[in-house]
Amino acid sequence: MRRSAKPRQDALAVATNNPARKPQTNGHYPGTPSNQIGIVRILVVALFSFIILAVTAMHLYLTKMEISDVNAQTNNAVSVQRVVRQRHGQKSTEQRNVQTLRAANQQSNADVGRQHTSHIPERAFGSKRGHILCDTEVDSYVSYWSDPRSQQDQLFQSPFSKAPIDLNQAQSTSDTTRYLSFEPDCGGWNNIRMEFEIMVVLAAATNRTLILPPDYPVYLLQKDKQSRHRGIQDFFQFDGDSNSSTNKGSGGFDEVVNVITMRDFFHKEILEKKSYPLPMDEANRTTVLSSTTKCNYKAKDKKSCIYLFDHMSTIADFVPLWNGEKHCLIMDDANWFKSSLDTMTQSTDQRQKILDFCADRTPVYYNRHLHDSRLIHFRSHEKDTRLLVHFYAFLYFTNPKIGNYYKRLVRDRVRYSDPIHCAAGKVVKSILEEFGSYSSMHIRRGDFQWPKMRISAEEWLKNTLHIFQENEVIYICTDETDMSFFDPLRSRYRLKLLSDYSELAGLSSLDPNFIGMIDVVIASRGRQFVGTYFSSFSAFIGRLRGYHGMSGTSMHYGYLGRMNETHSWMTPHSSYSAREFPTGWLAIDGDAEPSEMDFF
Repeated sequence: MRRSAKPRQDALAVATNNPARKPQTNGHYPGTPSNQIGIVRILVVALFSFIILAVTAMHLYLTKMEISDVNAQTNNAVSVQRVVRQRHGQKSTEQRNVQTLRAANQQSNADVGRQHTSHIPERAFGSKRGHILCDTEVDSYVSYWSDPRSQQDQLFQSPFSKAPIDLNQAQSTSDTTRYLSFEPDCGGWNNIRMEFEIMVVLAAATNRTLILPPDYPVYLLQKDKQSRHRGIQDFFQFDGDSNSSTNKGSGGFDEVVNVITMRDFFHKEILEKKSYPLPMDEANRTTVLSSTTKCNYKAKDKKSCIYLFDHMSTIADFVPLWNGEKHCLIMDDANWFKSSLDTMTQSTDQRQKILDFCADRTPVYYNRHLHDSRLIHFRSHEKDTRLLVHFYAFLYFTNPKIGNYYKRLVRDRVRYSDPIHCAAGKVVKSILEEFGSYSSMHIRRGDFQWPKMRISAEEWLKNTLHIFQENEVIYICTDETDMSFFDPLRSRYRLKLLSDYSELAGLSSLDPNFIGMIDVVIASRGRQFVGTYFSSFSAFIGRLRGYHGMSGTSMHYGYLGRMNETHSWMTPHSSYSAREFPTGWLAIDGDAEPSEMDFF
């Protein structure tokens, strides 16, 4: 290479030093006519300009063609999607971002407020995110239900209400309204809620009118000194009577099930139509009639719930002696009306699924006898007949499409009222705007009957070091009254409680018994959540997180032996109330029974 380079350098030097090759004063080399040089230059410029214009024109043409092609594809895709929705009720185009939204939700809730859309990803056509009546926009922070519900849900008709009542067994009356009555569970609020969900589903599925129990002093919900009595409907979204104080707005459980108060039931069916008798004993009759609006669980009280429910069990056409830990109710849409016996014609595969669902429990079947019983009364306040089990773990629909419908019904229509969600949404929004993200804990202390789960604050700290980030904001739900208990946690985390947001949430103007429900909603939106095992309060937070599409791996329990209980697929099992199970919310917007494949 060097040998060839030197001669070239010499040639260049010779060419440069040769006087004959130097330009003349007119700027041209000798022997080159100036007019020829000018023509060449013009041709070169013209050719260059032509190339530029040609390239520009070609670019504009290709851009126009690309835009046309994209528009055609988009229009075609929209047309196809419309046809698919009409024929199959499949999901909207917004579901393309499902994985992105879900991943963001699992990693951090800092941008929860920016994820709000009118349609909820992965939900059927026609459904939209439920609206919360509030003076601040909080839908995008805490709303998880569909309102309106999807078109397929609005058109759904239960196969368990098609057969007519057997008039030979029914009362001789033109009114064939059938009723479902129940006694609230004897435990805390979340035990009551679990049982109530069963009653709503059963009443809706069998087209029964649900009789709401009288207001009574609910265990641990007596913070209002002026009025200790509460009804279950006071906490759930419930339209109720527009002339009464129970009017909470639309989109409540009474949208999917017919409802009547105990007072109105007595007035209509016992006093007016005399479909059922009153107690023969005058004193007992007076007590029963005095207890239909408000009652107390004291035998000697003038408004005794005990005497009222004893009478309901006496006049009822059927009183199930079922226990949630010992029985499971099978809803077989293909066979229920064929016989009054608890035997059904089922395939081997279906019988095996029932056995797997019931596990060690005895299956009982919804049949013609139950259907024809005009008044069914559940003695679920009694210890031996408690239904302390999640609705989806007690009621088994042999048709998974029907089962998923009722799981959606509970998600969309058995939810806390707007005032509860409004207050909670304000707190969630405030925390996210100030800190960008937060995690949450439920530390049960009070009258908890599981001593192993009552761990010290030092244990809570040690067991959460790998879950929470140092100096992270942690929202605490607790019944602990001594705030110094949390000092070990304060050494590493920034703790927040509902009392820190009392004014913002407007707690002074709300029912003081709403506190626990507000806590649940706020805790359900935490980046990570650590709860107390065996607590149905913590368990329900887990279900709400599932409704929001958050992974079970972002939930933990403070007790080491149960810490990662929700991190793997598990079907419902005893003790059923100790935790929630993914079959309650995973893949329930589809038609197939949820499985382990939906979990991962």
